[in-house]
Amino acid sequence: MIGARVVNTCCAVTISILIAKSLHLNAYHFAGIVAVLSVQPSLYRSLRKGIQQMASAVVGAVFGAAALFTIGGSSLSMGLIAFLLMVFHVRIRWTNSLLVAVVIAINTMGTTGLSFWEAAFHQIALVLIGTGAGTLINLVQRPKHDKRANAILSQAEGMLRVLLHYMLIDIERKQISPYSFMKDQIDEIENFIRKGKEVSNLMIEDRKFRKKPMKNTLSIFQSFESMLEQIRHMTKALADGEFPKHEVDFAGKSLALLIKIQETIIHGRRLRLSLFKRVLDRKRNQMWKAMEDSEAFYHFYGYVKEYVNELEAFLWEQTGIIKKRLTYTSVDRPGLIAEISGILVKHSFNITNISIRVNGKFATTTMEITCEDSMVDDGFVNELLSLPHVLSVEYR
Repeated sequence: MIGARVVNTCCAVTISILIAKSLHLNAYHFAGIVAVLSVQPSLYRSLRKGIQQMASAVVGAVFGAAALFTIGGSSLSMGLIAFLLMVFHVRIRWTNSLLVAVVIAINTMGTTGLSFWEAAFHQIALVLIGTGAGTLINLVQRPKHDKRANAILSQAEGMLRVLLHYMLIDIERKQISPYSFMKDQIDEIENFIRKGKEVSNLMIEDRKFRKKPMKNTLSIFQSFESMLEQIRHMTKALADGEFPKHEVDFAGKSLALLIKIQETIIHGRRLRLSLFKRVLDRKRNQMWKAMEDSEAFYHFYGYVKEYVNELEAFLWEQTGIIKKRLTYTSVDRPGLIAEISGILVKHSFNITNISIRVNGKFATTTMEITCEDSMVDDGFVNELLSLPHVLSVEYR
């Protein structure tokens, strides 16, 4: 299937060669080559590479003209200039535009019928035309990666659920599939998620050129990556463990509920997962106190809880809500929490959880707060610090 980038590249090549040819520039086809290099998968990369190519073109033209004027245009001098330009670009870490500089220098030195300054001007003009055409085409027909990222998200989430179903079946029949089998499946999904992260990075690069806010798909893929690792740990934990009947029943119900929760979240419903996490914590505490010989399931429930934490992060991203943690240290006094809550409400934050640790006269309070992505603002921190008895504030 021919993508938009292929069409953009062909248009940029055609336009740049037509312009260069109409201006009677020597080696006008070189403008098309530069245009190919300028059409990048994101607008940000096109602009950045265009600037680098122009700078390298000027450097290459100056090197070529200076060499032609001083040591002539022999094959040895061309090789020497190419070597110097390569060393220079590697030193400043501009290897992406190294080819442009070398070609410009060689073309400048090999052009006949023109003075070396005219030859240098022609080469710079070709790069300017090619870069301008490529960047302009990307600007008019901007690369769009939203649909591709969402498609990969949907497929990756489905693959994660399939792995959970595999584990549920294994637990019910009290026989875990060989880790080598699960490892192949996990590695395949890991590569798939990696592709999604690459597409998400392209979206982030072009975020400054978008008028509307966009979903942070990179954060979701990172959550999927962590969820996949928890599945890997679950599989390893159960691979060599025994299967007491009471643990099989509880583990099967937990996994079935986890799959149901994930399906519900995918369909856009918001859930409170704190109760499920408390049940898992209570189960692990009971196992620890009873010193039961079920170490595999003890670790398994811990990995399930971590999976739920990542699923919760995915939930916030899906609904356009972000979750933050606010920690402040203060000298304990009546009414302080009410004042801080009022400031948070004023800035459109919701408090979802709070814990307080008291040490003599001092108290350290940790709050989990949520808000819409478009409402994120850390200006309230200064308001909290201005309150009497508040000593420090950490917001992340």
